[in-house]
Amino acid sequence: MKKSSLAVPVSMTMALACLVSLNLSCRKKAEPADLPTALPPPTETNAASAPTPATNADVIAPAPAPEPASTNPPPVAAEPVTPPATPEPAPTAPIAPEPVHTIVEMPTTVPVAPTNFYSDDYFSRKTNGCALAKNDSKTESDYFLLFRAGYQHVNHGDNNDTYYLSVKLGLNGDQLRERAGKSAWLVPDAYAELSHQYLPKPDDSPAPGSGEGIQFRANFYWPWMHWTSRMFVRTNGADETYLPLRFTLGPTANIGFDQLFDGSEARLARYAGLRATLNHGFLEYTVGGTDGLAGVRNQVLTEVPFYVSRRNHVRYYFRGLWNTGYNSTHDELEAGLFVELPFDTLLSPSKWGSLVPGLE
Repeated sequence: MKKSSLAVPVSMTMALACLVSLNLSCRKKAEPADLPTALPPPTETNAASAPTPATNADVIAPAPAPEPASTNPPPVAAEPVTPPATPEPAPTAPIAPEPVHTIVEMPTTVPVAPTNFYSDDYFSRKTNGCALAKNDSKTESDYFLLFRAGYQHVNHGDNNDTYYLSVKLGLNGDQLRERAGKSAWLVPDAYAELSHQYLPKPDDSPAPGSGEGIQFRANFYWPWMHWTSRMFVRTNGADETYLPLRFTLGPTANIGFDQLFDGSEARLARYAGLRATLNHGFLEYTVGGTDGLAGVRNQVLTEVPFYVSRRNHVRYYFRGLWNTGYNSTHDELEAGLFVELPFDTLLSPSKWGSLVPGLE
């Protein structure tokens, strides 16, 4: 009976000790430092709910794991980098001010050409071998000065070859006719030429034939009838085949003198007749006489260009003359190849290319 009575208290004592030790271990685990932070209060809703008191039976969430310590070294302040020195820009020339453009208003009405004689001249001496292009070597002057040179063959009962040189001063009648109005038919084309060549000797000379000398001629031509065709006009042509065809017809007259170098006197020459022109070339028939040559003389003169430059009005042409009388005397025959050009072409080396066909 004693053993049984002692066993009960011992067992109760051991049970109580176990409860105390268990209670202590639970309290250590529930220290305030180890407990997680309190959860935020729930969001209020329209339906009010009674707060639920916390009890020991609530489940405690485990504490979050601590963040690992950073192994990256702290950033080091970067040293300031000095940028490379940029070279100073080279000095530039001052910029010229922009030109001021003047606005020119065009007239509302179309200009009408004057109704005077020869006003609609499509091809004049101001235009060159390229149709409708201005001649760079000429100005708007009514006058022009030309130089001629070439080779000539003369037959007056003999045969002589010689060089031909001349200076030609011309009058641009087209422009003057435009200004003259109703009196335009009185204004001629005119030129005066002083040349070196072989001339026929007088018929009563002890040694008939021809001799070296100088000749002066003043020529006048009135183009009373004219006709122009644009059939063959080309903007890229440089010879006569690409020009507009301009045909004129009218009276002509020339007067002058022949002077031989043999010491004889100067002889007067005078002729009048009809001339027909086609662009730069012409053919004329005149009747008259030359002192020293017997009888009334019939003369046929022609100049036929075969090349006209594009810019400087340089012309290569053939010139032929036939002078005959009614009596049984020798006829005068002349033929030659010539070049005609303005004097400023010789003074400007940049224009010498115009002397060679095809180099413009």
